[in-house]
Amino acid sequence: MLFAFATCLLVALHSPATQRQEAAAPGRLHPVAFTRRQAVSLVAAAAAAPAWPASAALSAREQIKAGGLALDALLDSFDEVTAAEGGDGVRRILGTVGTTSPIFQSEKAFRKLADEVDDPERYFDRLEALSLEIAAAESEAYSANFITFSSAKGSPEQYFAKSKEYTKRARDEWRTLESMLP
Repeated sequence: MLFAFATCLLVALHSPATQRQEAAAPGRLHPVAFTRRQAVSLVAAAAAAPAWPASAALSAREQIKAGGLALDALLDSFDEVTAAEGGDGVRRILGTVGTTSPIFQSEKAFRKLADEVDDPERYFDRLEALSLEIAAAESEAYSANFITFSSAKGSPEQYFAKSKEYTKRARDEWRTLESMLP
């Protein structure tokens, strides 16, 4: 739908009616002149666009399961990810760059299920620990991107090793949280 709207808007901005208005009074703001055909096309595109599918958004449980698998896969292929994409590849999987990782906004998913756990205080302590481990892993991966150009001491490999260690800790916290869910 957004594409259809953008297309209709671009066509309207370049329509002869809009160009005539601009030529008559240059520099002034003019309302976008839609032809009847463009307006009907826009309404039809909006009506025909499917609603956001419910399956597009993972349930909290599905997201948590997928996030755990993503952490496992990252740890299994950590060296390959860093060789191919550097620190940003690690950060993308950790959900701190982009929105495609199931780890992205995983804290919200864990919070949605907090009412189901037997020991909420311990659950939230572990959730906070998870967030800190992910942040630390992300920070080390980010630093690895720039250490060769920095006056700080170290190498990208050292920062990637620290990032991998924090990622292991994050996975352990993730598994602890998963085990607390009924």
